[in-house]
Amino acid sequence: MYDLHVHILPGLDDGARTMQEAVEMARVAAECGTKVLLATPHMKDVNEESSVGQARSLLNELSKRVEEANIPITLVMGMENHVVPSLPAMFSRGEALVINGTKYALIEMPFFGKPAYLEQTLFDVQLQGIVPVLAHPERIECIQQDVELLVRFVERGMLSQITAGSLTGHFGSDVQRFTEDLLRRNLAHIMASDTHRPDGRRSPSLLDGLTAATEIAGNKVAQALVLETPKAILKGSKPKLTPPIHALKRRWWQIRR
Repeated sequence: MYDLHVHILPGLDDGARTMQEAVEMARVAAECGTKVLLATPHMKDVNEESSVGQARSLLNELSKRVEEANIPITLVMGMENHVVPSLPAMFSRGEALVINGTKYALIEMPFFGKPAYLEQTLFDVQLQGIVPVLAHPERIECIQQDVELLVRFVERGMLSQITAGSLTGHFGSDVQRFTEDLLRRNLAHIMASDTHRPDGRRSPSLLDGLTAATEIAGNKVAQALVLETPKAILKGSKPKLTPPIHALKRRWWQIRR
């Protein structure tokens, strides 16, 4: 499996706190069948508290520690980039990072509200030749309130990354049901762990999420979430996707009074 949302670089954000904890996260991921971890520290934390150079240095050090521990996993560089008006400029300056040097970038929308600049900023990022991979839309308020907004984003060429824990109820039953609906409507393209700790509900294991996805959408769709689609993104190639399903619009006589 390929995990494209991992807070494993120690001391950069609210993820791994020490190098030892980061190595343990890699160990758990490998034991669960993950081959590649994309390190995605928060853009805001990296630029305000550290630097991109320091993040890359930590990735190199962690990769060496993982190799010394004989953990069969590869770590590559990315970032969880926040939607702010300056995001396109930050990509140009190298303060925001794409996924493994490709044209794809993990981008997180604000958890609450819908800022006026949201759609224009994402469009401007696309004009740079970058494909937004929208992080955990199932936990984003503006998507929860208007799922057709996510449909429009996907139809414009963006991708959607759901969190494994969302499918297993770690973020509550409402989020779980909403995530299941996204999966059924072809609005979930990648499943990642969004891991912050080696154990507990934010562990790097994708297995329970994979089981849940299989029960909802079948084995082929579930496997694509953790294998074919993330692998294609890491290589910078175009994944095979199924068009999203719009919400069914009922006629006036079908509306229950």
